[in-house]
Amino acid sequence: MNKNSKILVTGANGYIGNCLFHFLKKKFKVIGVDKETKFNNSIYKCDLLNTKKFNQILDKEKPEIIIHLAAQSLVDETINKKKYYKNNVIATEYLLKSMRKNKITKLIFSSTAAVYQQSSKPLLEKSKLKPLSTYAKNKLTCEQIIKKNKSIKSVILRFFNVCSATDKPCIGEYHNPETHLIPTAVFKAMFNKKIYIYGNDFPTLDGTCIRDYIHIKDIILAIEKSIKFLINKKKSEIFNIGNYKGISNKQIINSVQNIIKKKIKLKYVNKRKGDISQLICNSNKAKKLLSWRPKNSKIRKVIINEIKWIYKLKSLGLKRRFKNYI
Repeated sequence: MNKNSKILVTGANGYIGNCLFHFLKKKFKVIGVDKETKFNNSIYKCDLLNTKKFNQILDKEKPEIIIHLAAQSLVDETINKKKYYKNNVIATEYLLKSMRKNKITKLIFSSTAAVYQQSSKPLLEKSKLKPLSTYAKNKLTCEQIIKKNKSIKSVILRFFNVCSATDKPCIGEYHNPETHLIPTAVFKAMFNKKIYIYGNDFPTLDGTCIRDYIHIKDIILAIEKSIKFLINKKKSEIFNIGNYKGISNKQIINSVQNIIKKKIKLKYVNKRKGDISQLICNSNKAKKLLSWRPKNSKIRKVIINEIKWIYKLKSLGLKRRFKNYI
């Protein structure tokens, strides 16, 4: 694959998509597609459910690989399940039909570690699957649909907890409202506001749930390695992409407090439906077959990069962003 090869990224204005788009465009011809264009006007505005428009884009651009990041992603059971299914599963079905129609045979799909059954051990790709949240159930359904399409070679990446921000350019999470712990904790710590933790009665050492946090830079590098894998190996695989280390919510709070050097106001509230006590990744398969390793995911670097992103938001005068936190 050379610099003239084209890669199409769905969800190119999302957190991962925006970071990936700016990284890949330095190396390949990248086409972005998203329902919204508020952060990047150079991408196509198109809902994947609009098959006519999406097919027109594919026919015009003729990408060699599609990286499918577009999804409804909040782990929140109050969101309409039909809306989840439509934006995740139906949209993926339509995408695959469009790929077949336009003779595109290579796909990278972003899935989630939440498809696994809870375990006290690091999770392997062959570990038992038992998604609890609507989001995770949809992702697993998408995986199954993709695997049934034998004409399409795919790399399915099961991301663990993606976090932090890139630099050059500095890009991070920009959800409204924000539901992820690290950006919320850093924002609120900086503004001396109370941080709410969902649950302190999990069967863990400090009672808070344990997650495997993976820096967005390492996610982007894993996707780049997956592009090369698809081109060279031409076969389908599933990979866990995580740090192989677990850290609890309370430990995150303590780390933020130590770096910012402010006492954090903390309150525990009821756990959310769909939250499980522990998710830790065994990423040996990705290390072996993709030659990938998490080089940026130490918690100190994660938090420092998140702080830089917040300062950038502040310098841009995006005050509305802060209303979600203060």
